[in-house]
Amino acid sequence: MADGVGSPAWVLHETLLEVLKRLNQAAERVPEVPELEYAELERAMRAFWATVAGETDLAFALRLLLENGLVTTVDEPVYAWDRGRVLGERFRITTLGKGYLVRQLEARGRVR
Repeated sequence: MADGVGSPAWVLHETLLEVLKRLNQAAERVPEVPELEYAELERAMRAFWATVAGETDLAFALRLLLENGLVTTVDEPVYAWDRGRVLGERFRITTLGKGYLVRQLEARGRVR
């Protein structure tokens, strides 16, 4: 089951896609602060972790996305009115990340 559903490679790929989905949703939902802090992303991923066999390390997934230019970080503090607090380091999906996400979602309807 090296390449099948439930394999470590499949779980990692699904985790990467889920992170990109969550960051894309944040960018569309809150244009003033279109990023998520690590803890916010971790919280948003709880439902995903419950449905996927085996949990992939979120820090590892983010590092892969950052290294490949699909996600970027924003470090300057900003007050988020919708969250009622000052935000620290946050993660944002890049244009490259959006393109990858769209291609992967479109490919899901195809037989491979």
